Amino acid sequence: MADWREKIKTISAADGSSAPERAKQAGIGCLAAFLIAVSILTFIIAIGLFRSGSWIIALFIAAFFALSTISAAILLTPQKTDSL
Repeated sequence: MADWREKIKTISAADGSSAPERAKQAGIGCLAAFLIAVSILTFIIAIGLFRSGSWIIALFIAAFFALSTISAAILLTPQKTDSL
């Protein structure tokens, strides 16, 4: 898992000469799409837990939903691109 995180950090920190800009944009787009899918699923789970009466667990799931939605929104904002 740590190796995977290091690879992601290496790709995102590349200046454009070692990794093509389009490849970095595609990777960030895939990561954002994954976070959006996670957000939708956690929202559905939170609604189900609220309706079944599990308020405490539903609040934790709702907090996770908020964090994943914020993360996806940050990833979808335009990033600084290399002018080459």
